[in-house]
Amino acid sequence: MAYDVSRVSTTLFCKTSMLREGLKHTLLNSHFSVHSQNFVGERSGADSSEETSSALFIVDVNLYHDGTADFVRDTKQRHPTARVVVIADEFSLDCMMSVLQAGADGYCLSTVECEVLVKYLDLVMLGATVFPSAMFLASLSTNETVPRVEAVVSDGPESLQAISASSPIRTLSSREAEILHCLMQGAPNKIIARKLEVAEATVKVHIKAILRKIRVSNRTQAAMWAVAHLPRSNGDEARPGAR
Repeated sequence: MAYDVSRVSTTLFCKTSMLREGLKHTLLNSHFSVHSQNFVGERSGADSSEETSSALFIVDVNLYHDGTADFVRDTKQRHPTARVVVIADEFSLDCMMSVLQAGADGYCLSTVECEVLVKYLDLVMLGATVFPSAMFLASLSTNETVPRVEAVVSDGPESLQAISASSPIRTLSSREAEILHCLMQGAPNKIIARKLEVAEATVKVHIKAILRKIRVSNRTQAAMWAVAHLPRSNGDEARPGAR
């Protein structure tokens, strides 16, 4: 599905008006256009009528609880080209795994910062699968019996692969992390090379390795991935409107 950044038709499935209005406010000035009609109550997936022909569905896990995975599965069957993101109040590994395996394209927390949520949704629309990497990795380190899946970003639920300790975050070198922070700031290769005191060709090699490790196609997607998943440096936090 082509990603038209000018307008992404979005439908909300929320249990409470507070969450629904909060999401609408968060997305108000973004390119995610929320439908005026919102749907609650029914367990079956979003129907195929014209008013629900959204490119993105955001589903509150509290609306269907244990039935969320079934709702996601039904919605993906009815809208195979649409993206589905599940919103939860707190992290649950079991819930995250069930909705991703059902076909969800993302699992986010309602407590995430507004800017980060929009970046999550951008990544989802670009074809990535996103979820809270730090919490996921913490679950892996404390529970040896949980399924091990490739963390943070993949090409889709069907391609989540088993790993041990080799998630993208763990395999990035300190130099690659530095370059990712530079990409977040929109710096060109020449500026990055000057800042890190290395050859521009070296920067290009590192960027190629970064794209391969985090499984994105270009430096713009890499920057968006970094915003959602890397701790911000002091410079990033101090810079007004940092994205």
